[in-house]
Amino acid sequence: MFRFILYTLLLIIVISIVKSVIGVVMKSFGDFAGRPDAPPRAKGGKSSARIGGDLHRDPVCGTFVAESTAFQRRLGAQTFYYCSDACREKHALVAK
Repeated sequence: MFRFILYTLLLIIVISIVKSVIGVVMKSFGDFAGRPDAPPRAKGGKSSARIGGDLHRDPVCGTFVAESTAFQRRLGAQTFYYCSDACREKHALVAK
């Protein structure tokens, strides 16, 4: 009985190690192969490219929206950012 438990624990440890090694190899392979459309990576594997700029909260639904969105509206000195045209229209009815 003791031998069965020992072999089972050894098997679990070996499977965990193999799984970790395969994960590291696959991650390295994915970084090595590189996709032509992928942004360049900085040291440590983090992306160095900024994709959408700062995030702003949609005043209608509360969704966070990138600064680069096409759905924007400027009222005076303040710029509002929207997740969709529908939210922009709803806000236009309220804020004049």
